[in-house]
Amino acid sequence: MNRSARVTAVRPEWGVGLLPRRLIWLAIALLVVAAFRPGPLSAAAVGVTLLVLALLLAEPVPREIDIAVSTRGRRVMAGEVVRMDLAVDFGSEPAVPVTVSVVPAEGVEAAGRQPWLLAPGGGPVSLEVRPQRWMRGPVGYVRLRLTTPRGGRVGLVMVELPSFVVHPPVEHGPEVYAPAHLLARYGTHAGRQRGPGTEFAELRTYVTGDPLRDVDWKSSARTRRLMVSQRYQDQAADVVVLVDHTSVVGGYDRRLHDRAVRGASTVARAYLGAGDRVGLVMFGSSVRWLPPGLGRMQEARILDQIVLRPMVASLLDPDLARVPAVALPPRSIVFCFSALLDERMVAAIARLGQRGHRLIVVDTVGIRPERWPKGTDARTQEEWPRQRMLIRTRLSELGAIVIDDVNSIGVAVRGMARAGVAR
Repeated sequence: MNRSARVTAVRPEWGVGLLPRRLIWLAIALLVVAAFRPGPLSAAAVGVTLLVLALLLAEPVPREIDIAVSTRGRRVMAGEVVRMDLAVDFGSEPAVPVTVSVVPAEGVEAAGRQPWLLAPGGGPVSLEVRPQRWMRGPVGYVRLRLTTPRGGRVGLVMVELPSFVVHPPVEHGPEVYAPAHLLARYGTHAGRQRGPGTEFAELRTYVTGDPLRDVDWKSSARTRRLMVSQRYQDQAADVVVLVDHTSVVGGYDRRLHDRAVRGASTVARAYLGAGDRVGLVMFGSSVRWLPPGLGRMQEARILDQIVLRPMVASLLDPDLARVPAVALPPRSIVFCFSALLDERMVAAIARLGQRGHRLIVVDTVGIRPERWPKGTDARTQEEWPRQRMLIRTRLSELGAIVIDDVNSIGVAVRGMARAGVAR
């Protein structure tokens, strides 16, 4: 993988170093002593101190420097160490020692030793940080402290570190299952049709044209006639992950969004790993989508979009009419991650059920929230569970299965097939 480098030209803010500040206080003290006890010795001491101070403050300093930060890729997993190489180019300016330290962003911690010392003319230093959670943006700032050789002048520079897309960590995925009614193309699930596959279907009498590799010789010897073993054809399903962004209009809640992000990424990884096509719809003020696709690149594209912070300000109301048909294929399984706090989201889920999609809704809030917002009165707390149950009943009547835990998805899909919803 090639490294990408970003070069920034900056002008350090120069100030007085620690040694000159001490000499200034010493000169003031000597002047006070000379005022009360004048004499040649006192005058000489003041003169020498001021001379040394002037020499320190006259040290040449670089007015502009180039800072290059190179990285190897911009996608990482939460918990992984991000390594960046930082180099300082003084050009024609006088080179001075540089002390480098990292100021990590929220949710990021510095890894390895710091600060780093960059000697004049030396090679680059390797910076290390570790994002602790999913995010998208700069991982922090780097602070450079430039000091002249004798310590007379000190310069400070703050430079923003490169932006990274930090994907959620890989968690234990749900049981991957797709009802046979929903399979449309070659994959890893056992379908209803006979064909190439791994799951046994039946034995039947050999007919002209059957491949010899399908002959079951043990059964043929027992029945004294050629018998052919047939299997269920391995097929794949279309899966769409629907993430609700309408619940952030009243204020962004990282906790609720974190549940949706982690759950959606877990489902996408599980079904992509099983060979299914997975797509994404971000439903909110800004409706975004990715048509279903296969492979590691599709996984990266989905995770890149999932970790984006929801947009709140928009002149358009969220509407499924803005989502093209290619993003919601017929007979697709839709996993919706929503707090079910906005009626527009509930209406959108109901419309998907009317279109014939098979729905599994993961309620990120639940019947009772973990903690109530400040100012919530007792009547609201008492009424809340009843209203949540009414919403769940309404969605269940349309064929949706509402669950609270992403680990229950496999059981929910099997329950959907047994209930005859997937038909």
